[in-house]
Amino acid sequence: MEVTVDLSLMVFAIIMGLGLCCLFVHYALQSGSALAWLAATMVDVGIETLVIRFAAETAVGMIALSLLVPFAYFFATHAVRQAMSLNETGRRVKAIFGALISLSLLLIAIRAPLFLQCIPFQLAAIVIFFDTIKSVWLMRSRDLLGTALLFLCSGSLLGLVIRVPMFPLVLGQPTPFPIMEPLTFEQVFMHCLSFFTSGLALIVVAKIVGDLLSGYRQSAERDPLTGLLNRRVFDEILDRPATSPGAVIMADIDHFKSVNDVYGHAVGDEVIQAFACILSHFADYVGRMGGEEFALILHDVDIDAAAEQAEVIRTGFHHYRSPSIGDHVAMSASFGVAAFEPGQPVRFALDQADKALYAAKSAGRNRLEIADATDTVGTSISKAA
Repeated sequence: MEVTVDLSLMVFAIIMGLGLCCLFVHYALQSGSALAWLAATMVDVGIETLVIRFAAETAVGMIALSLLVPFAYFFATHAVRQAMSLNETGRRVKAIFGALISLSLLLIAIRAPLFLQCIPFQLAAIVIFFDTIKSVWLMRSRDLLGTALLFLCSGSLLGLVIRVPMFPLVLGQPTPFPIMEPLTFEQVFMHCLSFFTSGLALIVVAKIVGDLLSGYRQSAERDPLTGLLNRRVFDEILDRPATSPGAVIMADIDHFKSVNDVYGHAVGDEVIQAFACILSHFADYVGRMGGEEFALILHDVDIDAAAEQAEVIRTGFHHYRSPSIGDHVAMSASFGVAAFEPGQPVRFALDQADKALYAAKSAGRNRLEIADATDTVGTSISKAA
């Protein structure tokens, strides 16, 4: 017994399955709205496949196609923009998009030639897709997936442009511009276009998944408030033997508890973020050790150079003024500096710097102290005030 399988129904089932998978992943992750737009694209294309197969020759079918074809690209552009963190499509482009679809509906209503009916809604798809490709092209920085996405989008756009005069062949109707034979159009051109479209969907998914994994890694390694290394990751670095000489700087914001008590925790967070921003420019590794305490690891510097950098940080933070507090309150921080040698665990220098920091606090704050490298119990000497 022979079993006949309708190719259109098979394509519909595959596309709808992919769309449902995207939707399921979107809800499972509670993130990645690009997946929802991609799911909408696939559902749209799936329905479009059925309309072309069973209702293309009817007026209702043409109305459906004049909406389904451009909106498939409308949804796809949103998926791309979300995946690449781009702004939404501009109002002017959306207005042109809507006007071209309306023109197609008008041509269908007045029973214009089929070729003319098909042009405006395809132009609508081209306009909105080209605008997104331009936005991706103008991005200041793109990773490898972003470049691949740009290539596949450009290939899809080229196929879309070539398809404009050939669209009646999709509906089994002749075209006034016999650029290629119907069999060639179906077996070669449409397969190439499907390659670009499928690749585009896969790249969007890969971009979304990659960004999610990067976000998870970021949250696992970084302090959520400051973006600096968290204590767990910083501890791992401290346990590694140093491969070059360097220094550790311990820093602590002075009288931080009073900032929280007087101005509130939101202002306190603002002060911590400002201090972290200053610190991030001065070291190979910067970590938030807890609360208002931070540590910096500097490689290939001697103790004097590290102390000079700590002094620059101290002065810069003292000149900082919180917009929520006002110009009448100056912030300050205390610092402890200690050196390490190649082969020595950096944690030993951290302990020395911590003792030097305590000495700076005891000596009046808003100053730095350098740990005595010859004193293993952490005696410190004044460097600046």
